[in-house]
Amino acid sequence: MREDVLEASVVMAKCRTSHQPYGIRIEKRRNNTWYCTWAFKLSEKSAGNEGYGSTMISGRVDVDPEYPGCPYCGGNGWVSCGHCNKLTCYNGEGDSFTCAWCGNSGKLQSAETFDLSGGGY
Repeated sequence: MREDVLEASVVMAKCRTSHQPYGIRIEKRRNNTWYCTWAFKLSEKSAGNEGYGSTMISGRVDVDPEYPGCPYCGGNGWVSCGHCNKLTCYNGEGDSFTCAWCGNSGKLQSAETFDLSGGGY
């Protein structure tokens, strides 16, 4: 009998208010959908040492109802920048956004699938 193997990874994000980095643990579940399950403070140096900067995730990504949100400001969602593809936390307010990584700004758009990069450390 084959046991199901949990597929999980960590992608990096930055807080929209403090600009501090943190990790988001994501796992692949039913219907090949990735779910954000946990977030934790993490320095850029530690992210590089752990290899989180090379993480690449492609597909549908949802937020688990128990996801704690950004460990700095509590934002319970995120935005993937259309310019650098990196993640910045988001609290659901407003229809425009500025990326904490590259400073790109613009109107928010929803998407069904994403190509997420780990942060480039």
